[in-house]
Amino acid sequence: MQGIIRGVLMAGTALVALPVLGGPVQAADQPAGRQGAEVSEGVAFKIAAQSLDGAVVAFGRQSGWQVSVDPPILAGKSTPGVSGRMTPEAALAQLLSGTGVTWRRTDAKTVVLSKAEVDGVVTLDPLRVEGRAESAYGPVGGYVAKRSATATKTDTAILDTPQSITVVGAEEMETRNVQTLEDAIKYTPGVALSYGATGDTRSSWYQMRGFPVTTTFYRDGMKVSGQSWQKIDSYLLERVEILRGPASVLYGQNEPGGLVNAVSKRPQDTQQGEATIEYGSFDWKRAEGDITGPLDDEGHWLYRFSAALQDSDGLNGIDHDRNDRKVFAPSLTWTPRDETFVTLSAVYQEDDSRGWWPRQSYRSAAGTVDPSTYLGEPDYDSYHQEQNHLTLQAEHAVDESLKVNLSARYSKVNLTYHQTWPGAIEEGGTTIDRGNYAYKQDASVYTVDAHVQKKLSLFSTHHTLLGGIDYLNQDRDELFGMASDNGISLINPVYGTYNVAKADSFSKGDVRSAGLYAQDQIEIGEHWVFQLGGRQDLAGWAGASDYESTFTGRLGVAYKTDFGLVPYASYAESFEPQSGSGWGGARFEPTTGRQYEVGVKYEPPGTNIMATVAVFDLVKQNVLTTDPDPTHLCEGSRCSVQTGEVTSQGVEVGLTMGLAAGLNAVAAYTYNPIEVTKSTIAGEVGRQQAATPIHTASLWADYTVQNGPLAGLGLGGGLRFIGKTTSSADDLSTGPQIIDEAMVRYAVKDWKMSMNVKNILDRDIEYSCNNQAHGRVCYLNEPLTITARLTRSF
Repeated sequence: MQGIIRGVLMAGTALVALPVLGGPVQAADQPAGRQGAEVSEGVAFKIAAQSLDGAVVAFGRQSGWQVSVDPPILAGKSTPGVSGRMTPEAALAQLLSGTGVTWRRTDAKTVVLSKAEVDGVVTLDPLRVEGRAESAYGPVGGYVAKRSATATKTDTAILDTPQSITVVGAEEMETRNVQTLEDAIKYTPGVALSYGATGDTRSSWYQMRGFPVTTTFYRDGMKVSGQSWQKIDSYLLERVEILRGPASVLYGQNEPGGLVNAVSKRPQDTQQGEATIEYGSFDWKRAEGDITGPLDDEGHWLYRFSAALQDSDGLNGIDHDRNDRKVFAPSLTWTPRDETFVTLSAVYQEDDSRGWWPRQSYRSAAGTVDPSTYLGEPDYDSYHQEQNHLTLQAEHAVDESLKVNLSARYSKVNLTYHQTWPGAIEEGGTTIDRGNYAYKQDASVYTVDAHVQKKLSLFSTHHTLLGGIDYLNQDRDELFGMASDNGISLINPVYGTYNVAKADSFSKGDVRSAGLYAQDQIEIGEHWVFQLGGRQDLAGWAGASDYESTFTGRLGVAYKTDFGLVPYASYAESFEPQSGSGWGGARFEPTTGRQYEVGVKYEPPGTNIMATVAVFDLVKQNVLTTDPDPTHLCEGSRCSVQTGEVTSQGVEVGLTMGLAAGLNAVAAYTYNPIEVTKSTIAGEVGRQQAATPIHTASLWADYTVQNGPLAGLGLGGGLRFIGKTTSSADDLSTGPQIIDEAMVRYAVKDWKMSMNVKNILDRDIEYSCNNQAHGRVCYLNEPLTITARLTRSF
């Protein structure tokens, strides 16, 4: 079966490459000398009968045009809607027919609506932007995103994408006062956090469909590399997109669970800005600012500057903790004409913290230790990282059917880190032993992604073709060292007696990877959408592992009904290099992933609701497991062999909604048994994977009063359910947990005040436990945390 699929994908990839690389195929029936796939192909419109104002907004979203109108012109009017493939001009004329409203074009994709001519006089009202279409790279209008580029590298409707994807926009992140990447994605189906939302100041730890994906974090479609120890400041983000399932076809080496793509804020063509101050629990102090707009009257040059300063004792309530940050992000965009732009952006981020010291509960014969007790060394523990990123994003529309896109980034990351580590509870239960760790990193990373997008019609089909190449070059030098350390009292810790580990062991973490990819998104008639993609990763290396050329593919199909229901099915593959070698020095081959997924997406016509259901079967192969041959010894221990397999199956349900009445909500449920299906260790086979819940569910909702004396008052809250998990060491189960948070805000004119509360009852919520010889230790989620925020817009 897989051989047949691979043959189909390879043949399809060759067909896709012909027109992209300049073959003889041309857009069908395209008039000579005209620019515009919209003219020759039309746009598939689906706008239900409804009020005229709602239909105009839908028209702007589906056509990609900007519509300007004064709202009273549309008040009280309705339209029978429009359905079918046609030019935007024809669709707009049909929508406005019989309404007494006419239109005129001001440029290629901007129109102005006005009252129809009466007795030879046209009455124009003051104009106001009302129907700007959403872009996959721009702001989300409320909570419900309609478009995304993460799954396809093209600006595509989410309904037309036969794979699971969730988008979290800036408005939702602001409402929930998101502080970390984990915080942003925690209400997403298929996602489980590994260390709570703020448990680790160094990095982001989470699982997707049961697999850890800390190495597959992307920013603006390019992999963030240099080490997984990089935090991204959520204030710099316009949206966070979560693609679930294998994604190697467009992104190369990846874990099969999926990836997270953080989309940066870009300069905007309207002048706007804001300034924010925050204060909260554990002496949390933070200031933010963001300003953007045009630099010239024509709007060809746009700028943006975002910044944040943070000074705090962390968000875990641990004594002597620290979590400070400085981040500055200027950007500049040049738009010489429509559909062509060049954006240059930079980010400087400096983080200072204690490193990793989790909120823990120690239990022994001597009693239970207060989770706020710091058992490291305040004068020694330190994590200092500087990130410098320079990014170029450029797009040129040769015409309305052909685009060329280039993205490139240079990153420089420097890290100095030394930390005492918590060890086991010693006999008597009054002290723990400790270790000491030192680490330094100097990394330079270059990444480039270039692709061509071509739209054409061939017979009765409409194609969006994509062909491209990407390359990642990482040079990473590391120094590290470890040492045993003195123990410390759990009851009355005394600091100052510690050993110093020397970072004197050198290693290289270099990466060289390149790949060629091609994709065809095919529309047949008004209902069928097909997706075909293939990628050839060239031979390269990652860390201590080199690998041969690897092919991955993807197939997908969706059927768009007239009432907003879109069933779909897809198949996708992934691969991930493995470091090290087995008996005899043979290099390990990359792990591979394959997934079958079927689902349904539903967007009721005339509403701002997106509901999704997905059923998936995902397998990871070539997993390392213990070599069963007792004669194969590697440095005093057993070798590993690549005969392991992990199977993740499940169901995901998601709902995102935004109503004009001021109500927004996101909800999710995941059923995900993930088991070891092949292993040389018999006891592992058939067990649920450690630290992975089978059931998770979540709900966030907020409501803002729209009218009356309480207008501007908003209330919100969220609950997350995480089912029980099991420790891999001793089958110790951690019980189910419910995590809560709440929000209250008030907006008046240009001012907005809000307060967010997490863990309202200040419960000690355990997310992982393990038994030791002389006691038990559990990791805890964050305690009661209150943060107040004041924002002034200008």
